[in-house]
Amino acid sequence: MSTQATNASCFSGSGGRSYSLSATDDEWNRLTSDIGSAQFGFAQTNQLITHVQVQYTAGAAAWRIRNSVSQVTKRVGFCYAIGAGGAPPYSGAIQPMTVEQDDVLEIYPVVA
Repeated sequence: MSTQATNASCFSGSGGRSYSLSATDDEWNRLTSDIGSAQFGFAQTNQLITHVQVQYTAGAAAWRIRNSVSQVTKRVGFCYAIGAGGAPPYSGAIQPMTVEQDDVLEIYPVVA
């Protein structure tokens, strides 16, 4: 198993938060806040988010927002490579959602 640097931003027009992690390839990894190391649900409880942008170092990666109690996956998307030429392949816009305390932001990186 190898690891790679990952970072994410979850935000709306009123602000947001950054997350990062040295993620292990081929498994789901939970990102934590850059400020205070809180998990996603604790860091942004009751906040509306409209964008999620996640970057990884190499290979490929997918992200998801999941409720850790009910196991319901609320949003999913693909990440983009750090240092890739040009703009990210998408704006990171998601269907707006209000973050619950039990929500987690996870990334699944794979080696190319």
